Amino acid sequence: KKYLSQHGGRSNASTSLHLTTYKFEVLAEHAERAIDIFSNFFVSPLFTKSGTGREVNAVDSENSKNLTADARRRLQILKALSDDKHYFSKFTTGNSKTLPTEDPKDLERIREALLAFHRKHYRPENLTVVVAGPQSLDELEEWVVPRFGAMEAKKFPEKEGEMTAIEEMIETAAKDAPPFGAKDPPAQFHSPLRPELQDGWPMLLTVKPVRSMRRLTMMFPVPSVRLVPDQSPTSILSHLLGHEGRDSPFALLQNEGLITSLSAGNRFAEPTFSLFQVDISLTEDGEKRWKEVVGVIMQYCRYLYHQAQKARKDDGSELLRIWQEKIALNRIFFDQTSPGLVYSLCPTLCQSIVSHGTEACLSAGYMLQEDSSTFPLEEVVDFASRLVPSNCIIERCSEAAWAELEESSDEVKQRQTEQWYGIDYFVSPIEPTDVASWGGTAGTKPFLDASSLRLPEPNCYIPRSLELCPDLPEEARKGPRIDKEIDPPNLLLNDSLRGRLWHRLDDRYTLPKSDYTIFIANAKAEHTLVEGTWQYDAKKTAASAILASMFNQALAQATYDAHLAGLSWSLSLSTSGISLHCSGFSDRLGDLALNVLKEFLETSWITEAYYSAAKDRALRSLRTFFVSRRSDSHAVYYRDLLLDSSSEGVEASLDATESLSLQDIVEHHAAVLQNEEVFLDCLMCGNVSEKSARDFFQQSTQLLLDAREGKSVAHPSMWRPGPTENRLAPLDEVNLNFQSQNPHEENGALIMTYQSPIPSFRGKGLSSEESLENTASVRLLSHMLREPLFNELRTKQALGYIVSSYYDLALSLRPANLKDLGPQCVTIDLITVAILSRKMEPAQLKVRTDEFLTKFRDILLQMPESEIESHATALSTKLLKPTQKLSTEASSHFSKIKRYAPEIGSAASGIPWNNAPVLAAQIRKLSRDDLLRTWDRIVLPAHRSRVVSMVHGSSFPFSEDKAKPRPFAKTVSNSVQDILSLRKEFRPFDMTPSELRNNSSIFARLAKNRPVAALAAASVFGMGYLGWTLFSRSKKRAS
Repeated sequence: KKYLSQHGGRSNASTSLHLTTYKFEVLAEHAERAIDIFSNFFVSPLFTKSGTGREVNAVDSENSKNLTADARRRLQILKALSDDKHYFSKFTTGNSKTLPTEDPKDLERIREALLAFHRKHYRPENLTVVVAGPQSLDELEEWVVPRFGAMEAKKFPEKEGEMTAIEEMIETAAKDAPPFGAKDPPAQFHSPLRPELQDGWPMLLTVKPVRSMRRLTMMFPVPSVRLVPDQSPTSILSHLLGHEGRDSPFALLQNEGLITSLSAGNRFAEPTFSLFQVDISLTEDGEKRWKEVVGVIMQYCRYLYHQAQKARKDDGSELLRIWQEKIALNRIFFDQTSPGLVYSLCPTLCQSIVSHGTEACLSAGYMLQEDSSTFPLEEVVDFASRLVPSNCIIERCSEAAWAELEESSDEVKQRQTEQWYGIDYFVSPIEPTDVASWGGTAGTKPFLDASSLRLPEPNCYIPRSLELCPDLPEEARKGPRIDKEIDPPNLLLNDSLRGRLWHRLDDRYTLPKSDYTIFIANAKAEHTLVEGTWQYDAKKTAASAILASMFNQALAQATYDAHLAGLSWSLSLSTSGISLHCSGFSDRLGDLALNVLKEFLETSWITEAYYSAAKDRALRSLRTFFVSRRSDSHAVYYRDLLLDSSSEGVEASLDATESLSLQDIVEHHAAVLQNEEVFLDCLMCGNVSEKSARDFFQQSTQLLLDAREGKSVAHPSMWRPGPTENRLAPLDEVNLNFQSQNPHEENGALIMTYQSPIPSFRGKGLSSEESLENTASVRLLSHMLREPLFNELRTKQALGYIVSSYYDLALSLRPANLKDLGPQCVTIDLITVAILSRKMEPAQLKVRTDEFLTKFRDILLQMPESEIESHATALSTKLLKPTQKLSTEASSHFSKIKRYAPEIGSAASGIPWNNAPVLAAQIRKLSRDDLLRTWDRIVLPAHRSRVVSMVHGSSFPFSEDKAKPRPFAKTVSNSVQDILSLRKEFRPFDMTPSELRNNSSIFARLAKNRPVAALAAASVFGMGYLGWTLFSRSKKRAS
């Protein structure tokens, strides 16, 4: 890890039921040495006793992190319901009970088992290695083969009589594993979930979630499809059952006001079985009428079975047309995709080789060899015949479902407890009359008639053409040119009525794809005008969130085909305004974007049904925010609440949401659209000509002008809304102490954030050299800090599973009360340390972290120059790494437009489109003294400005800290209102560096705290020149 850290790399590992995958990435010029180190882990591993103990602690910490995750909890219940002789039923993560280490004999036994497991399974024939890089294949092979070829199979006894007890345990466990490799014979169908284990199905499983949800899940065990990715019958059935277009189960149930989402597919695709599921999110009414929802799905399953049988006699069947449509789309996706990151490519490819072999590893699932003659009709018939009540587990996961059974006097219900997580759940039979109705038994009536359901219609969004734009130069048509420098967008139009149009024709990716963004700066999305000044309004913020949620629901059916055809769209209302983003294949993208915009400008979709569902989701999320999330999530929330000058917190959002009515939403939609003070920016990137961009801009803005009765969407002097970050003064420290309200959370959390006093570098012409040096130093320090902090606090001290440090960037726009000074967006450098732990209380985590950060300064002081240079080279090289995706490029361009165009105006050349070369060059120039100076200014106790957010789990409940606080330190304990009151003392972050506190004020406040007086004196006199310099420069800049 140290080598990778010094050379721009990272590493990780993961274990599934069948595979353990190790991965790393590093800068290309250091790859051979990294491969040499990496290969030795497999050729000659150490497995020290101390390392074994530490990793057991890590396993237990990871397990404790999972205890609050609903997906994990629901998985454990399925395992509990499984055949205990089936491999699937095993507890797959481990904890301190399955891996006890308190007794040295237990630890030694675990180490013996670890070594035996390694001898049994870590053998050359089980190893698959994938290496990707810019080097030639011959060179990569020369690096890999000799090194990994040195791996030898360790001796493991073949006969049971020759084995130790631990070796017998490892051997027995290995026999449970089914064949998994591509060359292994297919395993027989053997599901761990079977009707006879629960005295017959359908069975009702009822679970109480941690997070608020109303989930209805129908699960059907079917044969494995893992080895037939191109002809998987579950892929076809999931496409049909999960379709959201007209006359689909989703459309019928959404129109009835019963569901908000529906998906279908394999929950598990194991060697011996697949678990096919239909997963549904219910509305409040749908919760009450869940049997009707089940009935509709069962009716459609029967319909699909009959359609498949009919297709046996009809060569031109609709099912065959849908199969061919899937083939066409998958081939397009395979051919028209930008390369991804090697860090994700290598493990994905490695696992695919194990499952599908080297010839099919890249194409598996893309149907490249399929045509009408390979349609797996008989398999579809077989699988559809299994989607029946007698082969179904129905899971209800909601608070209401749980309360219903808990209060029920039904004696046939069984309350059971899962072994490892301690989760209670109910298992109960279903009324025979309900089963008969779901099964379509003669003489019964369905709960809800679904006879109108049909197969999906032809997809009108499949691209007609994949041609590249005719304006593209010939040299750009020959293939991707990822290494080419990115040209900035051109400002095609700056119209006083319609706003600005930005355009960039792609000449790097050579893909028939585009990316459109329409952004309308609009304060009314989250603000109210009070006596001429815009003020944050929690009710308008809640209304905007519900409005966007309603709109996404309303267009789900109409735009689902676009989603299937590789197009995507999103519309959001935020503190900055309204944003519509569309991306995908160019041919139909403009049509989709105009259709979405046109729909939003109308009001027919603002209905009671969409409103009720959206408000219900929002309320449930807010009401369970504190009782359902992990401690580290809450710690970040409390920190952000302090530093954000607008948001009033979850409680205020809840009150505001509860107070809303449908009429409020109608009025808010009209008010936002008709707001006088708006400004539109449109960015069109990718395979789109200048003429097409102008045409689209003309059409889209005309829709807006018509909806606004001709009012301009380019207000010249409006206030630019957005986030405003509060500024901590030097020596400010805020300690936030809260008890987690999540009853399942054992872990405590520490989020420690240091705020730089000097504004971050925004770009040449917008920031000073001082900001450039500071940002470069902060980024390099963050890069250098990550590995040693992890190694000390995670690996050696084993404080918790999550231990990390990282560089972060905050934004702060000029607040409305300073509107007359003009728009300005300030960026702020932050260093954050995050720990999730149940080993010790958060206050002790803080002490351990502070001790390490003090030690890190000494590490930095003694670090060889060559190591500093390695870190600087690695970071600067990573910054200069070419952008590989059009979406990433477009997002970067638009973030610069949104931040800086209002300040710069029509001078597009003044926007800092790409700061990476400037930052990279500065990082390479940095000296040890530069880094020490920045470290002392930001992290040293005598100067730092930081927020320490601590949330206590059940392992170490909150108690008041008896220690004397530092001077200028403020503490908030279990009171959101105190946070809101405290943040009023801070002022917004602007472009002036923080001023050093007045010396006499410091000593006056320190007079009663002599233990730190010497430190403060050193601060003032030792670093006073720096502080005075910053103060003087800010005065000059202001003048």
